[in-house]
Amino acid sequence: MLNLRLKKSSLLFLILTVLSALFFISNSLVSGDASTLQSGFFVSLVANNILHTSDPNILSVLTTIVRKLAHFTEFALFFGFFNSFMISHTEYKNRAYYFLTFFLILLLPLIDETVQYLSPGRTPQVYDIWVDAAGGIFGVVISGVIFMLVCKKLLKDKKI
Repeated sequence: MLNLRLKKSSLLFLILTVLSALFFISNSLVSGDASTLQSGFFVSLVANNILHTSDPNILSVLTTIVRKLAHFTEFALFFGFFNSFMISHTEYKNRAYYFLTFFLILLLPLIDETVQYLSPGRTPQVYDIWVDAAGGIFGVVISGVIFMLVCKKLLKDKKI
């Protein structure tokens, strides 16, 4: 049965899930030139302030790392918040929620790359689908571990 009443924690995680979804969708809709500028900003920060280099080979590798890390992080945050919402709202009493989560981890990266295909100057990459899915799995695992630790702490405090 679907529970339509939301606890405060569930509502917070739902809002964070929606905001993170809007964030990665808006990034997918950005043109290729704007996306390059965004990545270039972070690459120049790292290259100038941490690595102190202007070597084109290093900048090329750094650009790839920044772009892939952005994909990974967007999906890790989205699925971490989504999983936190599912745990706090449903407590995963039904196996269907596990399947929904992992189905979305496979589906949303495909949709994300399709949207990028439709955005001017962008090209979809199969590798990005894998990076997105890995970020999603990472987000689910980390949020699950955090919830498990918090629940253990709460149960331990109640026993004393």
